[in-house]
Amino acid sequence: NRATNNIAVFLGYGNAGLSSKSITYSTGTNSTPYMVAVGDFNNDGRPDIAVANYGVNNVGIFLGLGNGVFGSQSTLSTGSSRPLWIYVADLNNDKAQDMIIVNYGTQSISIFYGSGTGKFSNAITFFTGYDSIPMGITVGDFNNDKQMDIAIANSGTNNVGILLGNGNSSFATQTIFSTGIGSHPYSIATHDFNGDNFLDIVVANHGSNSVGVLLGYGNGSFAHSTTYSV
Repeated sequence: NRATNNIAVFLGYGNAGLSSKSITYSTGTNSTPYMVAVGDFNNDGRPDIAVANYGVNNVGIFLGLGNGVFGSQSTLSTGSSRPLWIYVADLNNDKAQDMIIVNYGTQSISIFYGSGTGKFSNAITFFTGYDSIPMGITVGDFNNDKQMDIAIANSGTNNVGILLGNGNSSFATQTIFSTGIGSHPYSIATHDFNGDNFLDIVVANHGSNSVGVLLGYGNGSFAHSTTYSV
């Protein structure tokens, strides 16, 4: 809730219904939270919440207590980045969940590696290009080496950026694949769309009112985007 500087949790009844009243947790004065993600950051089998606090340049962590209640927020600084998007995944195969943050203000992404205890490393930042305006992110193994790779929707430069994982908690330099002039991709996801056992990428193109599909070759590269009007 950007206007009220909090997050709201609606507990489910297990029958597709939700409680009519939410439980809210403050993210701090002027925090302007933009996005949440859920993971188990301390390996206790209970879901935890991570929040991208755009207004105060940090990520907020709410550890779950297991009864639908969450502890007080702890924060991780993202510098002056204006964090916009957050994604949770185990990037280095250590069975501890990590976080990737899209930094709208600094044209970059940041990775916080998790320890599995609810604590995280300092941010490791990767530049996505001048005027790239990264908006969304997803992960997958795009070159079939059993290491997690990162795909970024770079709205400002009309492309998808790929960071291939090296297997030692580091990533190769970004390679880019065009989404079309004026496409301005905002959202990104991955799936095997043509049944060849290689991951493909789909982007929502805000600028051209279309969806773009980039078929993967299984070696970290992708075909030209095929667009579908929406």
